[in-house]
Amino acid sequence: MGHLVNNVLRTKNMVALLQAMGVNLNNAQVSCKDERVIFTSETLKDAETLVTNLQELLQKDGIKPSVRRMSIAELLANEIAQAACSDGAMTETHKKSCLAVLNVLEMMGLEYALDKEQEYVNIQLPSAAYAPLFNSLNYKYMSIEGEKIKFNIKEFLKTHKQELILIDGKSPLLFADTDSFEKKKVFYAEKRINENTVEVTPYFFVPNAITPPAYHFVLDTSSSMGGARLDALKKSVIEFAEALFEFQPDAVIHITEFNTATKKVGIGNYRKSDRSQLATDITTLKAVGATRLFGTVSDKLTALAQSTQHNNVLLFTDGENTEGHLDNEIAVLKKTVTTVKSGSSLIPVRNKFFILSYGTTQPEVLHHVAEVFGSLVLDTDTIDFTEALSKKGKLQEWAAARELFTCRLEVTNSSDLDAKSEEYVHSCDMSGQFVALKPNQYKDNETLHLTITDGNGTILLDDKKVFAKKQMASLLPGSAKAASHLGVFALQGTPSQQSQTFIPSSNFM
Repeated sequence: MGHLVNNVLRTKNMVALLQAMGVNLNNAQVSCKDERVIFTSETLKDAETLVTNLQELLQKDGIKPSVRRMSIAELLANEIAQAACSDGAMTETHKKSCLAVLNVLEMMGLEYALDKEQEYVNIQLPSAAYAPLFNSLNYKYMSIEGEKIKFNIKEFLKTHKQELILIDGKSPLLFADTDSFEKKKVFYAEKRINENTVEVTPYFFVPNAITPPAYHFVLDTSSSMGGARLDALKKSVIEFAEALFEFQPDAVIHITEFNTATKKVGIGNYRKSDRSQLATDITTLKAVGATRLFGTVSDKLTALAQSTQHNNVLLFTDGENTEGHLDNEIAVLKKTVTTVKSGSSLIPVRNKFFILSYGTTQPEVLHHVAEVFGSLVLDTDTIDFTEALSKKGKLQEWAAARELFTCRLEVTNSSDLDAKSEEYVHSCDMSGQFVALKPNQYKDNETLHLTITDGNGTILLDDKKVFAKKQMASLLPGSAKAASHLGVFALQGTPSQQSQTFIPSSNFM
């Protein structure tokens, strides 16, 4: 999925969820990286407390996720024990040699850290001289690179999705698969207001869009784009298209150019299988003529108003409108905007309209166009699309589909047959993140029936929650003693019983 996955948003919302649910992070760093949630605690005690709290949070039907706890040396030793060798007769000899050296390295102190992409745990070797010995075996998750042992934690976690993985040591690392959170679909953060009333904030999981939005590149190829500018634009379009196809293999990219007139480029729309044709068609672009900017935007708005798809538009220009009578063009554009705003509430939510303006300040009317779709006009000093969007922190936001969700809340009480109900809409990107809904207050023993549907009427969540006073626990949650008695940190081979384990005015999240 690469750099277009909005891990920043997912991480921010995950931290908010955990804090709302009363999980004490104790300054632990939290990172959502694709299918992994990674916690880096300051001390082992903090990591142990965090594990206990996560088990409580993630339990389902009374069953808590099991914990696989090991040191980095144990992790490597297990990998060596399962390794193979091209020379079968020497397999056991090489294994014993590697384990013996690993034992020495452990006594010296193994230093380890996650790499930048958070896919490998890198273990520093004292010297590259150790590499040939470890390279005598073939491993499933381990490899040797220079003076480092690289352990592929990303692939390892795929085979341990149901477990919490704790690597203990000076820099404890705790890993959880995002599926552990996502399969619960909704969490209810409760805050006691008084003896009989609780304030509840539901956090529901917004999945990634099953069908990607239609992506649109609208390119200024007027005469001012000649020379190096056009060359840079061609390179940018081809590279950005490649990134989108990697992010969304089923994506369709529509490409339009405008100068004196507006027309489609080549075959007009491209799939991943058309990448070579896309590159060929882009390289034939020529810079010529005036800049039909306002008319092109009006045309695109009209098309969006008639579309039932999600559409993410990225328009690039290096100039001002120079085609047609300016006042007339602005009047037509304003009228088109009014038409869009008076239409379905899904149109402003499901579509995005970002404008990259290279070296030119655009008029207010274009800013108004972008605002209708919760988008922006971005002044940029680069023609590279990825760089221009990244500098403003908008790359992942532009790439994601956005949806309008309808939230229906029905509240009943055992002593009152009449149900109270509320319905409202909430818009947000579909980036695989948890989103907080409006907080509401409920009386003890009331039942909340929460239903969430998307813009097509598909039910994403249908859940009931009864609010009642919680019984006081006999053991303090998170205490080391409690964790020990409950067997939270039992070795994998001896599991304990307990650990069997837009509305236009809305904010986009």
